[in-house]
Amino acid sequence: MEDEKLTRAKKVFETLCAALDKHNWHYTKNEENLSIDCSAQGEDLPMDINIRVDTDRQLIMLLSHLPFVISEDKRLEVAIATSVANNDMVDGSFDFDVTSGHMFFRLTSSFIESDIGTELITYMLMVSCSTIDAYNDKFLMISKGMMSIQDFIAKE
Repeated sequence: MEDEKLTRAKKVFETLCAALDKHNWHYTKNEENLSIDCSAQGEDLPMDINIRVDTDRQLIMLLSHLPFVISEDKRLEVAIATSVANNDMVDGSFDFDVTSGHMFFRLTSSFIESDIGTELITYMLMVSCSTIDAYNDKFLMISKGMMSIQDFIAKE
């Protein structure tokens, strides 16, 4: 069973790399960990992206750490904004660690008993980049006191 999971995970990893190659993305791959690191430039802030194939749980996990730390005095407001943003999100979510002030975007897809195509990887990347780009500057503005939580909620 474990060999079958590893074989399937390696096939998904190959599909992941093929999807990135198809769209001419530059990335660094770690074949041992079945992970890649890449980045994209949004309208305002850069987006660092890590995609990992989890053999045990049979998941493709995309994670993007936002390139700033939320100031301690604004963490409650950003926690509320995170909840508001996630409320209507169809795929993916923002994870906010109120203790450290670090924020991530996460999107996962299971490949249990599934054949994964490059289209799924492309979808995951495009949805993630679009969502991150739509919100990262707003979370930063709340953290810097340039946008109130009331203004954020009103725009949502």
